[in-house]
Amino acid sequence: MISNDTLETAVQQGLLSVELAARLRAMEAAREATDPEPIDEERLRFVSGFSDIFVAIGLCLFLGAASYFLSQIGLLAMHGGIVVGSWLLAEFFTRRRRMALPSILLLVGFVGGVFMLTATALQMAPSFKEIEAAAILAGPMAALAAWGHYRRFGVPITPAAGAGALVAMVVGALYAITPNYAARIFPFLLAICGVILFAQALSLDRQDPERITRKTDIAFWLHLLAGPLIVHPVMIYSGAWDENGNPGVTIGLFIALSLVALAADRRAILVSSLIYTGVAIGYLARAKGMQESATAAFSMFVLGAVILALSAGWKPIRRGVMSLLPRRLAPWFPGQA
Repeated sequence: MISNDTLETAVQQGLLSVELAARLRAMEAAREATDPEPIDEERLRFVSGFSDIFVAIGLCLFLGAASYFLSQIGLLAMHGGIVVGSWLLAEFFTRRRRMALPSILLLVGFVGGVFMLTATALQMAPSFKEIEAAAILAGPMAALAAWGHYRRFGVPITPAAGAGALVAMVVGALYAITPNYAARIFPFLLAICGVILFAQALSLDRQDPERITRKTDIAFWLHLLAGPLIVHPVMIYSGAWDENGNPGVTIGLFIALSLVALAADRRAILVSSLIYTGVAIGYLARAKGMQESATAAFSMFVLGAVILALSAGWKPIRRGVMSLLPRRLAPWFPGQA
């Protein structure tokens, strides 16, 4: 099939009308609907070929070496060089070649470079000695840079990168304004940010139920960012890393996230809880008398079996979850199983 990126490029260059591109997408969606083995709807445009990996290795080597040489001049020169280099390289590898993995690396380099450049410059000022205070302005600058990058290159991960910069700004503001209470408020603040990002991702999924436009790619990265922001605070309070904590809370959260992931039809939501759940299973196994040397293998075995079972029966399990969902909640989730 013709990729969505190709269709969008054809529309932008005037080779296809918006209506004709929509009809081609509809034809492909209809073909997939009649296919006895439908393609996975949660596609991730990450690597289009080995050339992506090859170029990504070259970018890491080149930018890594460049940052070292520029650091001999100063931190501002290093971060500024990464920003400029990432943008110029994106003009070729992203705008012209449309390479997925190199585009992601260059986007991270550009937005991260803008954040660090701004924070470093502010820390040199007498009133911004603390990194938390610098992050208050560095976050919006990085988010603004992400917006400009998306307007130019349209990389789907860019909105998530901008959102991450804004989260850093909020956290920096918290520690700068209330340093004595920040540690207590921090988990709640992360969870609120995660819920907001999850709601935004869900909204994009609802706008593209067939998952044939760029909105579905943007939603994927937002889901991937929202997951740890929601899970980590809960795990802090449940003592997930503490053997005296309650592993049942961790496993219960994994089950709850599994239900949400099934309803949203997004496996990415579960990724952030896998390590915590594995540790909780290990604690339970040890409590039942299993030898410590075998708990890691047992945890991986159980967790792997659960993941494989979910993967194999995703669609029928999702149909069951959707049938149990209250009617007033069903419209919040994209499509039907």
